Formats: sequence, C-alpha cells, structure tokens
Amino acid sequence: MSVPVLRHSHKYHAFISYCADTDTSHAKRILEAIERRDIKCFFGERDFMPGGCRADEIVEAIHLSKNVILVISPASLQSEWSKFEMLMAVDDSHKRNTVCLVPVLVGGVNVVDLPAPLRPLTCIELKEDLQNIEEIIRAISKPEDTWETLLPVGNLAHGFAWGYYYGYLKIILPELDKRVRDWRRENKVEGRMSEKTFLLLPQSCRCKDSISDESPLIKHRGHLPILTQNRAGVIERQYKNSIYSILDEEENEEYYFVGEYIGVIHTMYLMEQNASTGLQTQEKYIQTMRFYLTLRRILDTDLECSSKYKILYYKDQSNRATDGIPQLILKAIKTQIQKESSDECVSLDNSLLSPVTSISGPEFAQYSILNPGRINNLPKHDSSIQHRDANGQLQTCAIPIATKLAQFQIFRPVAVSSYEGYLFLLPSFWFPMYPDCC
Repeated sequence: MSVPVLRHSHKYHAFISYCADTDTSHAKRILEAIERRDIKCFFGERDFMPGGCRADEIVEAIHLSKNVILVISPASLQSEWSKFEMLMAVDDSHKRNTVCLVPVLVGGVNVVDLPAPLRPLTCIELKEDLQNIEEIIRAISKPEDTWETLLPVGNLAHGFAWGYYYGYLKIILPELDKRVRDWRRENKVEGRMSEKTFLLLPQSCRCKDSISDESPLIKHRGHLPILTQNRAGVIERQYKNSIYSILDEEENEEYYFVGEYIGVIHTMYLMEQNASTGLQTQEKYIQTMRFYLTLRRILDTDLECSSKYKILYYKDQSNRATDGIPQLILKAIKTQIQKESSDECVSLDNSLLSPVTSISGPEFAQYSILNPGRINNLPKHDSSIQHRDANGQLQTCAIPIATKLAQFQIFRPVAVSSYEGYLFLLPSFWFPMYPDCC
C-alpha cells in the first residue's frame, strides 16, 4: 500500500493519542510498526517540546495531522489528558468535516464504553501480536470521508443550528439581559437570578413540555415581558421566555432562571422513533454533537449574543425524570451569579480569543481582570500543593498564569476547569511583566 500524500496544512499522517501512564508500550508498538512504512507520526513522548505549553502543542499537532489514532484503554477513558486529546480530535474533525479518527481499543474496552461521538466510528481491537496492524494502516491511508458518509439522513445539525439562531436566538438574546434585570428588580430576587438564559440540551434530544417536569424542586413562575415582531407573514408574532424557580434544599432558598429546552432538537428524537426516517441512535448522537459545536461557533462570533446564554448538556434517560437536573441547573446559576456580581468584570473583543475557544463555555469572551494595584494579592502556586488542593484554589482564581516551570499536576485542573466553564485562560502576551510565562 502506497504512502498517502500529505496535502493542505498537514505535516503528519497521524497523531497518536494514548494514556502515558499505562499505554505507552501499546502506542510505541503501533508507532514503530507504521513508521516502518514511511508513515510520519506525531508521538508525544518523542515530539513534544520540553518546557512547552502542552495543551497548545496538542491542539497544534492534531491540526497538523491527517488522522488521529486514539489508543483507548480503561485508563485513557479516565485520564484528563486523554479526554482532552479526544475532545480536541473530535472538534478538529468536525471543523474539517472529515472522518479522520481511528479508535484502537486495548485492555478490553468495548464500543459501548466509548464517548458517544466515537461510537459510530469503525473501531479496531488491537491484537497482542499486532496481527491486525494492517487495519490501522489502511484506516489512515484511505481517502478522506466526510461526516455525511456516516449520516444517511444528511447533516441535520448544520441546518438546525442556523435555523435556531436566525429564527429565534438572534431575536431574543440581544436584549435578554436587560429584560432579566428589570424582572428580578421588580420581583426583588437580586443575587438569586442570573442574567443569562439557560438552554437545556438532553442527550436523548427529548424535550419535555416544561422544565418543571424534571423535578418537584423546579417550579414555573411566569415569563419575561413578551417580545413581538412581524415575521414571515405573521404580524406581531410573540416570543415568550419562561421563568422558573429552583429550590436549594441545603440553603432552603429559591433561585430563579430563564430557561428552556433547545426545542429544535426534539425533531431528532421524533425522527429516531420513526423507522422510516433512517435516523439511528448512534447517528443521533453525532448529529447532536455537531449541532452543539455549530451553534456554539455561531453564537460566539455574535457580540450581541455571545455572553447572553449558557448551554447545559446532560445525559438523560428519555422516559424518566432526571435526578441530577436540579443540581446541574443550580450549580450553573450560582456560577453565573458569582461571575456577574464582580464589579471588575469587563467584556473583551472576540478577536482576542484563544483559537481553542470551543473547549470553554459560551461566556469565554468575558474575563475577570484584577486591579493592577492588587497584583501582589494573586495566589502563587507552590510545588508542594497537592493536585486536589490546586484544583480547589484554581476554582477561586480569575486568571491563572502558568510559567515554563508549571507542571502537569497544576495544569491538569486548569484544563478541566476551563472545560467545565468556571476558569478562563489568558494568553501570556497580555502579561509583559511576567517574562517567564509560557
């Protein structure tokens, strides 16, 4: 089999992702076997620059690679670094619209154990003697397929996302924060209600009639002042945004939020139930992920909308109330209230964002900038701080500054915090007073 020609911006035929703690031997065997065929690979242990910012290098290396070989073991499914690499690989694959992921299963991992976006892919179970190494070589040598080849019903996600944006969110989001502030002032719930709207995205795509159907702790309390707009032949079409309360049982206090399901995805749930549409469950998971990523990119480039929403994606069991929903919403409300309450919070232009904004929350464009006069009050990392302590400290930090000496123990909770949306990272060139920043 001839070696595929690298085109476009590709520098490597494959990026090999693996858990360094347990799977280095598997990854090295794969590397040695395929590089003997003149296939050029990026291998972290060999190719990462010492002292560099590993997260940036991962993103760059994946982008420069035609394919990503994911060595997936029970350990890698628990490893924060491995999950980060999987997330970046999936994101880059969808941006390119090419199926460039090659899951290689080791250690007894089954397809059902994989994250939902990987399950529809062709997986290779690595044999101990590497008898099936040719399968991996064929997978990275074949012509590129688009994601539509895995989606018999077509790319629903793209159309749904743009339709939802132009048909609804572009109308209600720009002035939503002002309407929320007016309502909470009139109803005396300051400090217990975020300015954002919370958009619920259940994995099943099943949207219930009311969020209050999820739990007796959630109650419908009315709606914001109605918006009216002439649209598509309907004169004075009305747009309502519902308000709910949620009881914090520990504090015995009610919090309030504007919220709704992302109703357009319910179509995919109905299509899944109808065999004639051809939409299978695994394909639905891909469509849902593509919808989520596409919608995020659309909204995050619209300055009128980018800071006005929060998407809450969660796993649900389609026919039962989900016990974790109240906790999920309550945590999100409190997190947003805390951010909004800081009088040091400023909004920054989207042009300054990191190229990997998709790993953070939709409010990535909002940063908390400390008064320069208080710069000495910034907590400094001590190498003696344990991982669990560092994770707790990072949740209280507005801006972490990682120097070239920063170790994995401190960076891992940074990556996790950024992914979960409660910590924001700034490029080091914004801090010229710290020449050692990486």
